Amino acid sequence: MTDWLVTGGTGYLGVHVAAALGATAAGRRVGCSLFEPPLAHALATHRIIVHLAAHVAKQPGERLRCFEINSDGTRWVCEHLTERHTLVLASTKDVYGGHAEAYVTVPETCPTTLHRHNAYAWSKRLAEDYARFYAAQRGFRLFILRLSTVFAPPTPGNPGGLVGHFARAVRTGRLLTLRGQGRQVRDLLPVAELVKVIRACVNSTLPEATFNIGGGPAYALTLHELARRFGRIYGVSPTVELTDEPPPPDDQFRYVSDLTYVGRALGWYPAFDLDAALAQA
Repeated sequence: MTDWLVTGGTGYLGVHVAAALGATAAGRRVGCSLFEPPLAHALATHRIIVHLAAHVAKQPGERLRCFEINSDGTRWVCEHLTERHTLVLASTKDVYGGHAEAYVTVPETCPTTLHRHNAYAWSKRLAEDYARFYAAQRGFRLFILRLSTVFAPPTPGNPGGLVGHFARAVRTGRLLTLRGQGRQVRDLLPVAELVKVIRACVNSTLPEATFNIGGGPAYALTLHELARRFGRIYGVSPTVELTDEPPPPDDQFRYVSDLTYVGRALGWYPAFDLDAALAQA
């Protein structure tokens, strides 16, 4: 068996993760999709699986696709793993739903019971349970990373999520309309730091763990602050409209990762130049 395989390796984060790890990149763009024989073969011939393949969509009309890709896709991947494997599963902060807002920084002990979850969040919650079941049954190592706002430079066909959207809007002078006066809080983490965490998981002696992964308090900003920060980076005045319209009910108003557990277990603490990282977004 060879070492690293990244599912979703042609996606927004996956391109960068696969390149940094020297991994085989699996994905629909290279004919190696979930549920297909080429990926089944790749899983059998690689030792460390970083499972990034996901359907990230929160609209009600995307429910079935979320459960198919995120929940059933993870189950299918796990069906092909044995005690020789290590699985690093990319989950999301959204598994905490509305419970997260009871915390200044969110620990792994925050409840994940159903509370203001959308289908995307719940499909990732089920994916975690599938992975834990199969890891216990088949004996593979399992690391679940509940990612906060991880961002990366755009690549062809992968413009990015929240951070990339803000970067493009400010850079091109487009209007950013921010609900809730733009006071929503997110902690930011560049993809290079995520790669460090993945390596630390695999190189550790831990058989399994679940970690919250984000920038933590040192790299937390409101959305309005994020827009202004991009303005300073690009030397422009961002065009921002602040409204009193509340964010969607399934949107966590404040989310900042508590990194105590991952720091203690892996010795990892984020340390990067935020402006330099944002300038590449």
